[in-house]
Amino acid sequence: MNQIDDIAGGIARHAGNAAMRKPVEWNLVRSGLLALADHPGGQTAIKAVLKRINDPDVPLIMSDWFNRLADEQQKAERKAKRPAETGLGPLQTTLMGLSGAAAIAGLAGTIALPVAGFVFVTLGVGAGTAWYGRMKLLDAADQYEDRVKALTGLAELCHGTR
Repeated sequence: MNQIDDIAGGIARHAGNAAMRKPVEWNLVRSGLLALADHPGGQTAIKAVLKRINDPDVPLIMSDWFNRLADEQQKAERKAKRPAETGLGPLQTTLMGLSGAAAIAGLAGTIALPVAGFVFVTLGVGAGTAWYGRMKLLDAADQYEDRVKALTGLAELCHGTR
């Protein structure tokens, strides 16, 4: 049996325990749900497990868990995007504008050319650094968004709407 199939089976067993009102360790379940969402064969593994389940409450519990984790991941996505949109984006734009203004001032003779060159390079490096940080945050937010879509799809599969 494949490892992802084992994870899907384990999630179903935990959901069965939850259906019988036995305590379930959420952190253990959470890591398994994330593994299923991130693995390309996660949906196939869940489909195979769902075929073997007799208790109608188990797929509903699994669906609820996938939705709960999707909400959690969506909050993390928003938390990652916020600094990129409200902090680093305006900072990057401001630094780029000031860098261009320094170059224009140096070429126009308003300030000494070596000073303008130094200011241009310094602000340009700052703008590049802000851009790099912003792209890293947006990349992380995109990964959360993809995970939310996968988790929502798995929840729908468990709920029977797919």
